[in-house]
Amino acid sequence: MTSLRAHLHRREALLLMSGAALSALLPAADALAIGSGFGPGRDQDFDLGWRFSRGSGLAWEAAGLDDSGWRSVDLPHDWSIEDLPNPSPPNRLGPFDAKNEGGANTGFTLGGEGWYRKRFRLTPDAARAEIVFDGVYAVSDVWLNGHLLGSRVHGYAPFAYDLTPHLDPIGDNVIAVRVRNLGENARFYAGSGIYRSVTLNVFAAPARIALWGVAAWTRRITAAGAVIDVTTTIENPEPGLTLRTTLRSASGVVEAKALATAGGEVKQVLRLPKPTLWAPADPDLYTLQTELLRGGRLVDRLSQPFGVRIVAFSADRGMTINGEAVKVRGGCLHHDNGLLGAAAFVDADERRILRLKARGYNAIRSTHYPCARTFREACERHGMLLIEEAFDVWRMPKTKDDYAQFFAEHWRQDLAATVLSARNSPSVIMWSIGNEIPDRASREGLRDAWNLADEVHRLDPTRPVTAAIHSFSGRPVTVGDRTKPREASMIFLDVPGYNYKLEDIEPDHARYPDRVLYASETYPANAFDYWALGESAPYMIGEFVWTAMDYLGEAGIGAAVRRAAPANGAKPPQLPFMQPYPWVVANCGDIDLIGDQKPQSYYRDVVWGVSGLELAVQRPVPVGQVEAVSQWGWSDELQSWTWPGAERRPLAVRVYTFGDQIELRLNGDLVGTRALSAGDKMHAEFAVPYAPGVLEAIAWRQGVEIGRKRLETVAAPAKLRIRAEREQAGSGRHSLSYLMVDVLDATGRLTPDAAIRVSLEVAGPAELLAFGSANPLAVGSLQSNQALTCRGRALAILRAQGGRGEVRVEARGEGVEAGTATVRLA
Repeated sequence: MTSLRAHLHRREALLLMSGAALSALLPAADALAIGSGFGPGRDQDFDLGWRFSRGSGLAWEAAGLDDSGWRSVDLPHDWSIEDLPNPSPPNRLGPFDAKNEGGANTGFTLGGEGWYRKRFRLTPDAARAEIVFDGVYAVSDVWLNGHLLGSRVHGYAPFAYDLTPHLDPIGDNVIAVRVRNLGENARFYAGSGIYRSVTLNVFAAPARIALWGVAAWTRRITAAGAVIDVTTTIENPEPGLTLRTTLRSASGVVEAKALATAGGEVKQVLRLPKPTLWAPADPDLYTLQTELLRGGRLVDRLSQPFGVRIVAFSADRGMTINGEAVKVRGGCLHHDNGLLGAAAFVDADERRILRLKARGYNAIRSTHYPCARTFREACERHGMLLIEEAFDVWRMPKTKDDYAQFFAEHWRQDLAATVLSARNSPSVIMWSIGNEIPDRASREGLRDAWNLADEVHRLDPTRPVTAAIHSFSGRPVTVGDRTKPREASMIFLDVPGYNYKLEDIEPDHARYPDRVLYASETYPANAFDYWALGESAPYMIGEFVWTAMDYLGEAGIGAAVRRAAPANGAKPPQLPFMQPYPWVVANCGDIDLIGDQKPQSYYRDVVWGVSGLELAVQRPVPVGQVEAVSQWGWSDELQSWTWPGAERRPLAVRVYTFGDQIELRLNGDLVGTRALSAGDKMHAEFAVPYAPGVLEAIAWRQGVEIGRKRLETVAAPAKLRIRAEREQAGSGRHSLSYLMVDVLDATGRLTPDAAIRVSLEVAGPAELLAFGSANPLAVGSLQSNQALTCRGRALAILRAQGGRGEVRVEARGEGVEAGTATVRLA
């Protein structure tokens, strides 16, 4: 109490001081926030200058609390990816602990409770203010100046609070946020804290454009142009207001405009004579600008990206975008950013989208909750289609402390935030109301399905409702009759998603020929089957593989492990769904945790036509053992012909090609040929006795050579190389720089299986935010300057500190030559 009273007296004294004297006394972050002040404007960056404390506390929401001893953090922030507090015993490595309550589901990471606080001031012309959180995991409570504004429980849906009633118009305001990630509340890594961005909307008058209050949809595209319907909701309307809506091209030219008297809800029509259309191959964007005016004076302005496109679904054409049929080549994707944990950075999301686009992906299913705004906007810029999913559970839980306990009371609020915040995005093609909901075919589940679908259609009448359907656990099923419960689950869906139901797709189409459907989750091994079905069946719009990229949690569901060979040649038992500690990564992604391709990705490259020929070798299996591979996994293969100790042993060599003839040579000598038919599914396997040298595959199609692929035996690790993915990056705190560390032999070839401890030194205006590898096991901190390479690589991620200049990074490892790289921040 003494410290609190002293702080209150100190605050009263501060309010009487001049700005210069005030800045001298306050900590740097506080001085910056108070000195800058927030004036009228939308989407103002509110991520910088927070204070954070891990653990529970009494009355930490109090405005006068002395938090000078708390840690300074800039958002986005995820405390679950940080090193565990206090010295750790040997079984606690970095953020991972075998005893953590979430277990394998969350990658053995720590949840708990954390507190955030931030001080800010408004300029004298500010009349109203609103804070917008893009995502906080999991249960959050927010206070302003000691007044509770409200609580949220979803963990992924955005939310906002009106700050106006409790603002200090001339003094120091304090936002306090308590975040609780308690118990077993997730089936995968969720992270903890304010892991997505926070923005501030400040208004100069009571009247304003409502939060997510603009709904714009392309009604018609013809040779004469495009017609766009816009509905805008105005809060606190008053006489004399005008609503001006414009559509600006990428160069800023006004292409369409509408004016109307501003009431509570205003409907307008924009006519665009020569539209540039948005499509995956050409994602051209306009800026939709909504302005509220009093006379000629601006009262409020909202700008957002907008793509002119029409997406339609039919059984005879599948999915069409602007009249052109488009097949979905998609992947399911969890929200974490690998080594960064759940923290959602623009550059991290952009990098994920670009890496997936390079592999032929054109669609993402956000699993199993809404994605970050930064990710969705990256999809818009790069033409990535998106299914936004709202819920992983309804009333029946999947883990004992999950969202099911809140569903009945909060589903409507959380669904509305999901749809309204993203309904103007050209990327979003469907809304998913659930994933593998166990109680969806029960009487109560059917009522929930109807309510959810009906509410989505009310909020957005232009897009179909979907859900991912898999097993039917959680309610009785008549043996031998699965049709009725399946249809009960799908009755309110416009376009149903089939999880792992390849064998059901064609029979269901024969029974219901008007149904349009897609594979909402697929096994990597079935890539050819889904591609072939999609090519031949227009009603089947495509697939979403589980998963596009590796993620933390659901530890080891894509494992490939070695086991003792069963007696009498029997088939090895199926792997358990998840693996024990120290597994912490799912290991089922086409792309690994640091952004590199995994073996199944090379096969998918061939199936999707990104590559004509790929070559891989299974890691030698010890004598007396067999390799057991999960349904979500892939054999432990490498694009490597470096296997010391395996001389003369026959190794499994896999060739993937859309050619019809393959030739395999070792050191120039022919070791095998193979003619491929459709039944081979673009895959052939050879047993080749290992001998160092050059392994080469050659593929032909109809007598014409279509590709050659070589694997060379490389020498021992000799040096490190650092490759900056961008030589120049931004200097703001949201700017990230990615640098890959490669272990090379003396001639500069990547050593494909090297595991070397590497240490980094960073000099210049950036901090090391993350450093690690694609290893699916817990091998140490992800935020220290040391990492163990996996498959010859590690990844460093730098965060700009706000200053311009050159950043120099040096990598050192025992017994190898150091490597250096520079990045210029501008």
